[in-house]
This record gives sequence, structure tokens and C-alpha cells, in this order.
Amino acid sequence: MCSEGACIGRGRFAMSSIRRNKAGTTLIELVVAMVILAVAAIGALSYEYHASSHYRIAQREMIATRTAQMVLEDWKSSGGSSDYDPRNLGVGFERSNTDSDLYLIEVDELPIQVRVFWRDIDNDPVASVTLREIGIIVRWRSDFSSNSPGASDPRMTLSTYVRLDAAGG
Repeated sequence: MCSEGACIGRGRFAMSSIRRNKAGTTLIELVVAMVILAVAAIGALSYEYHASSHYRIAQREMIATRTAQMVLEDWKSSGGSSDYDPRNLGVGFERSNTDSDLYLIEVDELPIQVRVFWRDIDNDPVASVTLREIGIIVRWRSDFSSNSPGASDPRMTLSTYVRLDAAGG
């Protein structure tokens, strides 16, 4: 003979488990399951929101970087001239009214400021060669508005070097 706790399928424990299975889930179990599902759904929606926000930020950084790279490569191919003007690219650059080295363009609805700068790093008078750094500072809107970028908006600097010689570059 079995004691009540040791025999499965016999005695009062077997009957209570059969009754419980027929009764179904309780209201408390349903509420707990709904709370768990709600927390999981809110977490998934929060993740989706942040992922799309970071995607938009990365996309704008890429647009600004490609714009700066295009200007820098064009300037480098022209020999690193001190009077370089990105408006000659013919893609929509406009010179700023306040600064002659600052240019404005809108790419994919993103307002971008591009500042060009250069400085001579080294000079060899015997060989008539000068090493010049040319650079671009690009700034874009971080708040997704259509206004011109300001001092608090993100910026990036790209630079490279060109060799100027007696032949002009």
C-alpha cells in the first residue's frame, strides 16, 4: 500500500490534479501572462523606436561625410589651390553671406555647412616644393530641422595633404 504523498495517480492527489486540469486557468494566471506579454511588447517597441532613431542619425552622418569627401577629393584633384571654390562642382553649393570660406548645401533635405581651410606645412626652397594640408569641416543639423547648422550641431573634419611644386601642383 502507498502513502498519499508517494503514489502518483492514486489517492486524493490524483483526483485534485484531474479536477484542476478540468477547471482551466485561473484569472490570476491570465493577468500574469498578460502583464508579461505587455512588458515584452513595450520592450520591443522601445527597441524599434531607438533603432530607427539611430538609423536616421547614422544616415545623416553618412550624407555629411560623403559630401565632405566629395569636396576634399575635388580640391585635391585640382592641386590644392588656395583659391578653391566648391561652387565650381556644380552640385548646388552657395557661399555664405558672412564668411568667404563657408559654403552651404542641402543634400537629401539635410542642410550642411562646409568650411574649407588650408595651410602650408613645410617648404623646400631648393626643390621648390611645398607640402600643403587641405581640409574640410562639415557641420549638419542634429535635430532634423531644415535650419542652417549651428555651433551646437555635430561636425566632422577631414583633411589630406598635397604636394605643390613649381609646376603648379
